[in-house]
Amino acid sequence: MLLHSMLPRSAVNGPGERVVVWLQGCDLRCPGCWNPSTHGFDRSRDKLVDELGEWILSCRKVEGVTFSGGEPFQQAPELRLLCEYLKVRQPSLSIGVFSGYTLPELAQGQWCWKQPDTNAWVKGDSNLFEQIKQFLDFGVFGRFRQTMACNDRPLCGSRNQEVVFLTNRYSQRDLEPQAYEVNISEDGAVVTITGFPPVEPIGTTQDLLGIR
Repeated sequence: MLLHSMLPRSAVNGPGERVVVWLQGCDLRCPGCWNPSTHGFDRSRDKLVDELGEWILSCRKVEGVTFSGGEPFQQAPELRLLCEYLKVRQPSLSIGVFSGYTLPELAQGQWCWKQPDTNAWVKGDSNLFEQIKQFLDFGVFGRFRQTMACNDRPLCGSRNQEVVFLTNRYSQRDLEPQAYEVNISEDGAVVTITGFPPVEPIGTTQDLLGIR
């Protein structure tokens, strides 16, 4: 599974405190995307599903994990395996996802995923989506539209995006207003920003992480 970055705890990537995993690879490439460094399908970033799952489960005092990117559904078979790995071992863990695809696109098979061994694109299908969906508590769906950017909708970077609750675990009242976090590495060499920062840059960063 192609992995961009991981954060052991965040309060701005879904309800409660959550692990955040940014996957590597997205050919949607929305103009103004907050995470352009996640677009390339960099095979040097490959990680075993079990290894990633074990790390997620090692993160304590969190109620769930959020998958972002990149585009999680462009690694759909691995995403399904990872969700299953987590739920079998910790059924109470909540799972959320940020996707540039709309919910109808995913449900109707109007999406694709990239085969890891051949780099060939494979047409997505509704059955594979339903297999993943059964593990999800919420999702944020839709491409980021720069002309529709907003700062008043929880978890949505632009007004066309929508938060969908896929179980009864969460509802709109569990969502906090847009916010951002600044994380500094132990050696002080890397600053990461996640969430919804103001339009103007904040200080000097070597790596920016976001969810738009």
